[in-house]
Amino acid sequence: MELKMKHLSSQRGWEIVEEKWPDFKGRIFKNRPKNLNEMLENTVSRNSNRVGLICDDQKLTFKEFDQIVNKITKGLQKYNIKKGDRVSLLLGTGLEFPLSFFALMKLGAIAVPLNTRFKGEELSYEINDSGSKILIVDQEYWPYIDSIRNELKTVERIFFNGLDVPKGVQSFLELKENKVDKFTKIEPNETDDAVIMYTSGTTGKPKGAILYHRSLIATAMHVSDFIAYEPEDRIICVVPLFHITGLAQIMLSHIFSGIPCVYMRTFKVKDFLEIMSSEKITKSISVINILWLMINHPEFDHYDFSSFKIAMVGGSPATEEMVKGILNKLPYLKISVGYGLTESDGIVSSTPYEDAIRKIEAAGKILPLVDAKIVDEEEKELSPNRVGEIILKGATITKGYWKNPEATKTAIVRGWLHTGDIGKLDDEGYIYILDRKKDMINRGGEKIFSLEVENVISRYPKVLEVAVVGVPDKFLGEAVKAAIVLRPGQTAGEEEFKNFCAEHLADYKVPKYVEFLDLLPRNPAGKVVKGNLKYIKK
Repeated sequence: MELKMKHLSSQRGWEIVEEKWPDFKGRIFKNRPKNLNEMLENTVSRNSNRVGLICDDQKLTFKEFDQIVNKITKGLQKYNIKKGDRVSLLLGTGLEFPLSFFALMKLGAIAVPLNTRFKGEELSYEINDSGSKILIVDQEYWPYIDSIRNELKTVERIFFNGLDVPKGVQSFLELKENKVDKFTKIEPNETDDAVIMYTSGTTGKPKGAILYHRSLIATAMHVSDFIAYEPEDRIICVVPLFHITGLAQIMLSHIFSGIPCVYMRTFKVKDFLEIMSSEKITKSISVINILWLMINHPEFDHYDFSSFKIAMVGGSPATEEMVKGILNKLPYLKISVGYGLTESDGIVSSTPYEDAIRKIEAAGKILPLVDAKIVDEEEKELSPNRVGEIILKGATITKGYWKNPEATKTAIVRGWLHTGDIGKLDDEGYIYILDRKKDMINRGGEKIFSLEVENVISRYPKVLEVAVVGVPDKFLGEAVKAAIVLRPGQTAGEEEFKNFCAEHLADYKVPKYVEFLDLLPRNPAGKVVKGNLKYIKK
């Protein structure tokens, strides 16, 4: 028998109804756009002359943005891009991404965002796997495409965003400055595919999660509802747009709500401080490490952050030291810790601001349109506070993986998405993320959650950041390793940390290996790449 889920209520009082589609039955916001095109149209009609998108010296009102989108739409239609066609976007965090994205939505096409840190073979795999007909690429990433041009099996045209357009490709300006903006309008259905977003591929080749109009709108509304955007709000985007946080939680939510967003192409802490202060940013969505670096910058006190009121964070553990340190430096800030993944269109849980400290180890309560359960290996639902795999169901969950029915069948069982995350739900309905299944350390049959060890080490005053992983051990299968970044000016030795851990953890959880690093390896979304730490330093 299923336990009754304790959801968060709509913060804005939006009506939630039960609806049935051929693919799903569940809760959804009643008053919602039926597709992403309608979402943009609503915002343009309400906020026509308001500046909505900012990047460096570029500023576009929502009307100007829509006009350029229409020109790009017409240009792509001229080259026979139609409903269901895939178009790959190798674009940085700038205005070209949302412009191209919404042009594709107006054609009923499918956007394929590509990881801008990928190189030739990685890019060619995703472009070919998606069957993309067109590729739009920023100048700075061109060398990686140039090296694989002959390997792209389905790409008919490449549009180059930059000066000095290479031979054999076309300028993106040809689309952006199209003199005709009339086109045949497509009205996608709610269940039509909108995005193929490839997962990180930590367990093999990347898999393309299929995200569709209804799921992306549900996520945009979830975020807009929880963070409660007001007309005076201004948000910043410092995470990649090929990542679900950047695309759905930031880009789509700010456009849905008609509030301005400053897109920051390259994250540098000092530049971030200057933009947060000069643009009077009021709210942000990012990994907590961005805020941690912000408050620890030597010039932090030189800037005025009095406008900054709310921060939603996720993607990496938020330790008590981090949250308390941030609130100490930014006393008017409200922090909410959340949880989500690509296959759930991003965020599925968030912590009410008043519980940021009381529930510091949790990742929030489940948002209104999603259900969550903790199950054992036999998929039996577990009672509160028992540890198992987190599975999810609801309006934001992916349809499955592009051209990969076997992976889809494994991941989605009777409508429930198996996340591969290990966690628990407490009596109040708060969800706790204890580990990834693949990151859980097995030391001679003893299961060790890396997050538990990380939380202990992060309390040590000399520590700036820490990541804990399992490394091979010929006697016990795996041993615990801690990779530590010390605070500036601090020094420490391995035994110092082993002794500290021994005071707070069972002996089998104490790291056998301690390595000191200048930086932890991270992916573009800010998550620590633990696979890069799974070695024993000789």
